[in-house]
This record gives sequence, structure tokens and C-alpha cells, in this order.
Amino acid sequence: MELRRADAEREAARAHADLAVAEKTAASLRTDLAVRMGALYRLGQLGYLRPLVAADSGAAFLQGLKVLAHLARRDAALLGRYDEAQRDLTRLEEELAARRRELGALASEARKRERELAAARAQQARLLARTKQSSEEEKAAVSTLENKSERLASLLELLEGSGRSLPAGAASIKRFKGALDWPLKGTVALPFGRIANPRFPKTFLRSSGWTLEAPPGAAVHAIFAGDVAYAQWLKGYGNLVVLDHGEGVFTLYGHLAPLTLARGQRVQLGDAVGVLAEPSPDDEIPGLYFEIRDARASVDPAGWLR
Repeated sequence: MELRRADAEREAARAHADLAVAEKTAASLRTDLAVRMGALYRLGQLGYLRPLVAADSGAAFLQGLKVLAHLARRDAALLGRYDEAQRDLTRLEEELAARRRELGALASEARKRERELAAARAQQARLLARTKQSSEEEKAAVSTLENKSERLASLLELLEGSGRSLPAGAASIKRFKGALDWPLKGTVALPFGRIANPRFPKTFLRSSGWTLEAPPGAAVHAIFAGDVAYAQWLKGYGNLVVLDHGEGVFTLYGHLAPLTLARGQRVQLGDAVGVLAEPSPDDEIPGLYFEIRDARASVDPAGWLR
């Protein structure tokens, strides 16, 4: 674009210089023609024929013819040069006008490119701002998840420290590992372990349990008999029920509707521990949060449920 514009400006400057020369030449020729026209005017109606009419001898007449021929040829040449100068002047004016139109088109194209460049820069700035915002949101989400996990870890450490032994004659949940029913009818929306964050694909989640997708109001059941060790709201998990099944095994049921169970209450296999609540805007993935703890560690529910 800049090279084209520079070339067009050089061509316009050359055309302007040529036009100036042509105008000077045409002006000089017009002056000469004006002189000749003045001379003819002074000769009167007879013009160039006047010397012939005034000749008083044949020799004078012949000499007058020679002078007349010379003047005629000179004036014809002058007129020819003037016509040619006028044609050159017209051509150069048209060429200069064309160069100016080309410069105008290039200037218009340059302004268009500048607007497009400004728009592209603005778009880039918006993308960078969105990227920065997304990065900040990702960091905030990771921080929130870490805080959420820390809160649950603190609670479980407290509960596991006071966990009960298996009463005499009571069945051990460990004997039924791999044969236990799911806490509700649904599908696994978020599995156990390290997975990509569905909201921020460049970050990862460490899921200590499952998130089971099911409609709000779906009944949630105890997978085995146990005592209610916790039945309250916990930030990040909503209404949470923790059952102590003895021998260091706990099950957690989060995102429940308002609870009806109380701490210390005995729950039997298949009893309702609550119903699934409406999803919250703070939920990474809506659904029932279900976790199994064995010997103070989270374990994959897939190894316990059938």
C-alpha cells in the first residue's frame, strides 16, 4: 500500500511538472500568435496580400510572393505548434486528474485499512481482556474448590476422629463392597479422580467422589446402615449428610433439600436420607455429591457400588 501510494505521488508530481512546462509553452505560443494577429490586424483587410497589391513591378510582385509564402509557412508552423501544445496540455491535465483520482482512491483505501486495523486492535484488546478475566475466573474457581475441599477435609477429620467401632453382631459394610446399591437412580456426571474442569477446560478438578445427575426432588437413599454423624449445611456442598458405617467407613450425600435427619439418628439400608435439591449457581455440576471414605481416604465409589 505505501509503495503504491509513493509511486502514485511520484507520477502525480511528474505529471504536474510536465503540465507546468506545457502551460508555459502554450502561453509562449499564444503570445506569438497574438503578435502575429496584431500584425495582420494592422495590415488591414488585405492582410498578407497588401504587399502584392502595392507592387509596382513584376520583380516586386515576385519578391512579395516569396515574402508572402514565407510568412504563411511561418504562421502555419506557429499554429501547428500551438495546436500540438494545446493537445499536450489537455492530455497532461487528464493524466494529472487520473493521478489525483488514484491518490484519492489510495487515500480512501488507506483510511479503510486504518479503520480495519483499529477494529482488529480493539478486538484483540477485548480478547485479551476476556482471556485475562477468564484466567482470573479460573484462578478463583480453583481457589474456591481448594477452600471447599479444605472445609470438607476438616469436617471429616473431626468426624473420623470420633468414628464408632462396629457393634457386636452388626454386619460390616466392607463385606458387601462391590454389591451395594446406588444412592439414587441417575448417571455419573462427574467421576472420581483428576478430571478436566467442565467450566474451565485448562484447569483440573480433583473429585473425591461422584456427582450423580438426577432431577431435583429425586429420592436419595443410604447405601448401608449407619449412624448420622453430620446433618447440616456446609458451604460448597449444600445440605450434607454424613453416615458413619463403622470400621472407619463413611458415606457423604451432598446438595440435598432441607434435611429431616438429626445427628446420632440410626439409618437403615435403603432408608431415605433426603431428596436432591434444586441446583445452585455455585455448583460446578448440578447433582448429588456422593463420596465414600475408608480409613481416612476417599475411594472410588465404582469399587463399592454395583
